[in-house]
Amino acid sequence: MKKEFYIISVFSLVCSIVHAVSGCNKTLTLSNETLVADLNETCSWVIKSPKLTTIVVQVTSLHLTNSMDSVRVVDGDTLIASYTDLDQSGDLLVSSNNSLLVLASYSGKGSSPRNVTVSLKPQAGGGRYTDNGQVKLNGTSLPQNDSSPVYFQLIATKGQQVQILLNDSNLTPTPRIAFYDGLKPLPDKLLVELGTYSQFFPITSRTGAMLVVGKDIDQQEFFSGFFKSVSSGCDIILTSATMSFYMQRPKIETQCSIVAVPRNKGITSFRIESLNLCPNESVTIYEGHSQYDKRIAMLTNQSSPVTPAIYVRSEKGFLIEVNLKNNSQCSNGTIPIVLSGMYSARPACGKTLKSPEGTITSPEYPNLYPFNANCKWNLPIPENSSTFVYVAMETAALASNHTLRLQDDTGTALWKFSGDHLPSTDAVVNLNESNIAQLVFDSSAELGQGVGKVSKGFNVTYKMLRCGGYLTSPKSSIEIPERIPEGESCIWVISLPKSGPNNSTNIVQFSLSHPKLSSNSSIVVLDGGTSKSGVFKFNSKQSQDYLSRTNALWVKMMAPTKVKLSYNTYSCQKKDQCNNGVCIHPDWICNGVDDCGDMTDENNCPINSSKTGLKTYLVVIIALMSFAFGVVLTIVIPAVYKRCRYPNYRHLQDLMEPSVT
Repeated sequence: MKKEFYIISVFSLVCSIVHAVSGCNKTLTLSNETLVADLNETCSWVIKSPKLTTIVVQVTSLHLTNSMDSVRVVDGDTLIASYTDLDQSGDLLVSSNNSLLVLASYSGKGSSPRNVTVSLKPQAGGGRYTDNGQVKLNGTSLPQNDSSPVYFQLIATKGQQVQILLNDSNLTPTPRIAFYDGLKPLPDKLLVELGTYSQFFPITSRTGAMLVVGKDIDQQEFFSGFFKSVSSGCDIILTSATMSFYMQRPKIETQCSIVAVPRNKGITSFRIESLNLCPNESVTIYEGHSQYDKRIAMLTNQSSPVTPAIYVRSEKGFLIEVNLKNNSQCSNGTIPIVLSGMYSARPACGKTLKSPEGTITSPEYPNLYPFNANCKWNLPIPENSSTFVYVAMETAALASNHTLRLQDDTGTALWKFSGDHLPSTDAVVNLNESNIAQLVFDSSAELGQGVGKVSKGFNVTYKMLRCGGYLTSPKSSIEIPERIPEGESCIWVISLPKSGPNNSTNIVQFSLSHPKLSSNSSIVVLDGGTSKSGVFKFNSKQSQDYLSRTNALWVKMMAPTKVKLSYNTYSCQKKDQCNNGVCIHPDWICNGVDDCGDMTDENNCPINSSKTGLKTYLVVIIALMSFAFGVVLTIVIPAVYKRCRYPNYRHLQDLMEPSVT
């Protein structure tokens, strides 16, 4: 019925024009591009091109003189353009076969001359398609040495959108396939442009039409795909660098999608800000544009309606696939918006570091870090020297399945951290001649799980070293090698097993030897395994053994320090331990100080020792000093005062004798 209506309409229109201007019927056969500038009289034009070609019409200029003027273009039995505005130019029209009908109807004269100019060109391939069908272009049908673009105009069923999926191609690096919303190749309407290595994914127009342009296709290349009409508002394509998005609930049971097109290198950060699902409905998120790509998460009506930020690589984009059911009894089913969110493009996560020392933080720190982040920091490695990497966690709060690791050029993890408690020791990692060192933060999900828990992340300090180490052997020694330049520092962490045999507790017993000290000598020993441990106080000129409080020591020496630190394991039996498990040092016992932290070392001590917190001789000294201070206050100070006020004053009796004049 619709087709018959178009036939009758076009036939009536043609008849009326022919009847009005008898004999003004022209035929134009195209062999190459032709500019027609004489469409300025009422007439009908039949445009023909060779077989197996279609016709491209570009309206170069269209200026009418009054509201009764019109120019209409008919493709077969379909009216594809009707111009009645006084001034309209720039349209692009494509026929579905090798013929077109142009009908020009003018009435009277206007205030200015008419100007109707069009460019007509045959093209091998391309064409105009409606509702659904196959789209293909084979370069063998194109003229040699002709790199002109080939146009496909796709028109959806009324009230719906166009969706196309390429399924095959053979393209060299030069050719491109561009997809535009609407029927004109306008820059601000570009949806996506695909090339040789592009991944195919469903591309959906925002309106009811799409223009596909093949660029620089030669005779050895081809592409093909299938397009169809889909429900309006169900499938969405995101093209801007930053924008919000939402999906309306359709009236039928269906599967919808939101696709963010690939962009230049960097990160795309997005989050879902509202989610209204019914039972048996789901949302699946992919990094990429198909079910074969990495699945990030699956959400259901039991999931949180708000997700943390999610990172994907911009060159991959993302796909949100929504499976909707007919849930008339579900309260969420009455909410018109299924989900909403926003996304933005940002620089890549991680970078190449140039400084040999510095600080690295997790993305968004100190706020919650994003889900599915994979950040890599390349550390600078000095040439022609063995290299160690010192890593100190300043703050740390990671989910149990998220990690920060140091890896070498093979991707092997040399050190790894996860969890929300600071490690008991800093790390000093030997790169073993690797020419690459990367700190990698990974917050990706396990396959099949939803958007998991995230936390506040980390703040980590790194430093590249020429010497140092992480020592776990029961005994050893450390010193700066001769080759280390003056002013450079080396860091060692000594970490012994916490527990020994028979419930003993291990600590570090060490000594220092320094055959030569200079004004440039520098050594720092911390009583613990991190840079935040307390400073170990000792007299560096003495030669004796020292005991650590825990099973770890942190040592830093700066060249040209000539100090050697030797250590071994000191095991405390159960009887020599504080109640809290700390090893009691021999000099802690009854010294008046709670070294254990639970007063164990001050138990069973002589009177006036640990009970008072002071040694006996200190009590005597304090008593004598108090007596002397009292004498000064009661006798000496008053006497001095009176002597100054009364010059004749000698002693106390003078004030009691009568005055003689």
